[in-house]
Amino acid sequence: MARLADLSLTVADVDLGEIEAEADRKLADYFVTTDYVVEATTGSASLFLGRKGSGKSAVFTQLPRLMAALAGPEAETILLTPDQYSWAALKRYAEQGLLAEQAHTNAWQYTLAIEIAARIARASRDWVAPADQAVDELRKFLHSNYGPTPSFGESASSLLKGLKELNLSAFGFGVGVSRRDEADTPITPAVTRALFERIAPALAQVRIVVAADRLDDSWDGSLDSHSLLIGLLKAGRDLNNAYWAPFPQPGLRVVTFLRSDIYDSLRFDDKDKHRATERVLVWTPEELATMLTRRLPGGVSADELFEPGEMRGSIAPFNYIVKRTFLRPREVLQFVGLCLQVAGKGATEIKKDDIRRAEERYSTWKVDDLRQEYSKVVPHIARLLECLRQGFHRYDAIEDLSALIAVKEPALVEELGPRRILEILFEASVIGIRPRNSGSPRFRSEDSNLSLPSSGAVYVHQGLYRGLNIREARA
Repeated sequence: MARLADLSLTVADVDLGEIEAEADRKLADYFVTTDYVVEATTGSASLFLGRKGSGKSAVFTQLPRLMAALAGPEAETILLTPDQYSWAALKRYAEQGLLAEQAHTNAWQYTLAIEIAARIARASRDWVAPADQAVDELRKFLHSNYGPTPSFGESASSLLKGLKELNLSAFGFGVGVSRRDEADTPITPAVTRALFERIAPALAQVRIVVAADRLDDSWDGSLDSHSLLIGLLKAGRDLNNAYWAPFPQPGLRVVTFLRSDIYDSLRFDDKDKHRATERVLVWTPEELATMLTRRLPGGVSADELFEPGEMRGSIAPFNYIVKRTFLRPREVLQFVGLCLQVAGKGATEIKKDDIRRAEERYSTWKVDDLRQEYSKVVPHIARLLECLRQGFHRYDAIEDLSALIAVKEPALVEELGPRRILEILFEASVIGIRPRNSGSPRFRSEDSNLSLPSSGAVYVHQGLYRGLNIREARA
């Protein structure tokens, strides 16, 4: 490995790329293939959960390339990012006599069927019987109802128009299926079944992955939004159960990328049935070092970007930065990017003083980001964070922190209860614990299985110290 100075380079020659995966045109050049990526491409998992900036969208945007490399160029990958228009159409869909969750499940199954049928109809391949006739019927149905290139928004909005405006002659149904006299007849599961009866023969010959991301863009925390997301999860699970086959066999896999805090807020009866295919995206410090190294000029490692020596606490500079993140790639890139700005374009390394100066602004960002990230799921998060301002980094007993919050926010404690307030802070990794009172404090961002004990010391996350003016408690 080498340092920037060894390569006659300066900080100005370092390009970390874009913070948002969707905007990073060079992402494929330095993409890190983690275990989660392998599970997404092979289909061994179908629900990927993570906090903002944890890399969900990076995997999502790279899926077409990854699937083509793994399963060959004939593998089909469909990427869905519902906009506000299609989201609103799906949310308004209802069926007489059905609960909202089931109606929204039907809505998603229909729109997914249209997307899959459209991709099959456009595929440049010779279909073997009986798929050839089935695909021909799909093409006729799509062309007569949506034109040559149906969009997700069109298929979603058609749910509100009802069967009377659909031409179903390609399926041999004549004028309609289970038609009623109401003007706003909903799309019934019969049409979806008809679509999948034609899709199934093709799925025996091709591997298709449907991936959904950015579902939080239009999510507003309402009951309808909850119902719509639950409908997607149920629809995806039903289709996976019906049409998935182990890699590399042909078949269908519906993959969903969703913020973990939003998923945790969803309540539905068969949520436990999704556990086997859930994966929470958690990065190790070593993986984050690899992520940064791949973005640096050739030969320079994450550690060698910084001045030699250790920071306060006998910790290497890069590890010092990682300790002040929630182990998310976006945060590491933000913090290092600030360090590069502070160091200046003519510098050949990031000095320890540069890190300390950059930390002031970074920590303020993290406090603001937490407010924004949890505002819809936990409307009280801003008030809870303010309870910690100018407090201590460690509270020797859980009761001590509860007492502090009770003084500053008695109304919230009355509304939510002291235990629930601590759980909210713990689940967001604002506070952590020392398991069995040994080792370093640990946070949920490091271990999604970590639970808040009933007693013991709690610690404020180091990334929030400067932003909340946290003081270090001394013995």
